[in-house]
Amino acid sequence: MAIRHGVLLIADISGYTNYMHWNRSHLAHAQQTVAGLLESVIDAGKGLKLAKLEGDAAFFWEPDGNAKVLVCDRLSRMRQSFLARRERFKTDIACECACCSQLDKLSLKFVVHQGEVAEQRVKRNVELAGVDVILVHRMLKNLVPVVEYVLMTDSVAACLDESTRGRCKPLIHDFEGIGHTSTYYIDLATSEVPPTAPGRGFFGRVGKTAKFELSTLPFLLGIRKPAEGFRNLGRGTEEISA
Repeated sequence: MAIRHGVLLIADISGYTNYMHWNRSHLAHAQQTVAGLLESVIDAGKGLKLAKLEGDAAFFWEPDGNAKVLVCDRLSRMRQSFLARRERFKTDIACECACCSQLDKLSLKFVVHQGEVAEQRVKRNVELAGVDVILVHRMLKNLVPVVEYVLMTDSVAACLDESTRGRCKPLIHDFEGIGHTSTYYIDLATSEVPPTAPGRGFFGRVGKTAKFELSTLPFLLGIRKPAEGFRNLGRGTEEISA
């Protein structure tokens, strides 16, 4: 079992649980949109290793990574990719169902920590283990008073440049099984301007809507269950290619 030092990151889609509480048709749409949003975040995580998909979240890590670059550059890129895909869904899909009409209620948050992790192989998969892996997951249940944010531990905040640290707000947490932990958060909603998607013509929107509806047919016909297999999808640790 190899012990390595690295930066740990979880990108989590907020509002997922309420978003999925609809009938079969709405769940099928929710399944497709959430999967597309999560895919956009993963695609933007260039240079990071995808440790596991966890339903509405993606768990990344970077061995011997640079926490400053991660927080100041990659997280911004991932958030912009998420917002751009969300705007594109709203522009492309001519649907007023309870799911599609509430896309704006989905947002993205990040938790970041750095420490030591153990790589252990379980059949074909490589799993990450250790106290620091537990801590970064505990950070998802926190006291941050805003919806869109990056929450980081002391070890990460200490690596940031002065201007970024100036935007950080301190917050002490008492994480289960970990104890009192000094953290900092940045309100992302006030730090960046969301992108806007260019409009699409009538026929273009009709075509995109038809393609979207076609992709949800397996769920509507009962061939697949909405959200089936979408939580805790284990994957071997892999690097997101450039």
